[in-house]
Amino acid sequence: MRSLINLISGRDSAPSWTISEDSGGDVTIVDIDSSAGEQAYSGLLGNTGALVAFSRRTDFQAPVILVKPLRSREFLGLLDKLAKGDLPEITEPAGSGSEVQDSVDFAEQAGTADEDSVSVPEQDPGLTLADHLRCQTWPEPIALTSPGWPILLIDSSSGSWFFDGSIGDLDPASFSQAMPASAGVSLSNSELVERIQGHRQRPLSELKWYAGLAQFPGRLHPELRGEPQFMLTQVPPEAMKNEQLHQLARITLRGPLDFKRLLEESDQPEANVAAFMNACFCSGKLLINRTARVASF
Repeated sequence: MRSLINLISGRDSAPSWTISEDSGGDVTIVDIDSSAGEQAYSGLLGNTGALVAFSRRTDFQAPVILVKPLRSREFLGLLDKLAKGDLPEITEPAGSGSEVQDSVDFAEQAGTADEDSVSVPEQDPGLTLADHLRCQTWPEPIALTSPGWPILLIDSSSGSWFFDGSIGDLDPASFSQAMPASAGVSLSNSELVERIQGHRQRPLSELKWYAGLAQFPGRLHPELRGEPQFMLTQVPPEAMKNEQLHQLARITLRGPLDFKRLLEESDQPEANVAAFMNACFCSGKLLINRTARVASF
């Protein structure tokens, strides 16, 4: 960063930048790939100007992320946006307050099985939203037009989705309904830019998580049935907003383990555990070992 700043500062009427180890400048960049870094980032929310998360985790929930390894074009582009005043000032943590409560309420509803409302996926035409996203049905930007849904704009190429409400505004029951691929109406890049005005940009991993969580209420995803073993490499950030899901994540981190063992160790209802596994699977967080285990000869 210092080398790049030295190269551009003061040239061609460009602004002159300096790096300080202290916060309080025009922009603060925090390496969040450690617990201390995440705590420092959280502590600066609302207490500084533009705040940038520096991380290998592209799904980290922050308005501005500088991805490792550092690329000169990306970093210089960030400085250019800052000079033009295009970076947002953060006044509250992403996913705080009512947003966290909405996520908790959504998770509790998604993990509740209702025998009268559970759909049978094998007989439904099309895929659920979670499986459309997992299978990358829509590689281009789309507007979701399925009946009963609010307007959702999805851009898989940038890993983003856009919605002007909160998670609590989405109906968990909708995620268990199948929809045809035609429900995603293709948008050009210019149409997407025009339509996202006023909509909040969010990481697509978040939508995959909540769509997977409510996809099969009370039941395990068909592709997870049988006797595979599971393991997580890290706790999904969305799981940290719900105490029961966070407990399941901590247990699965110690894997590999199968569904039955996860039920036993967590002592949670099967509906909760199934919803958690579905969410991890559909958001790409789950490692799966399907190797056959020989009991005897």
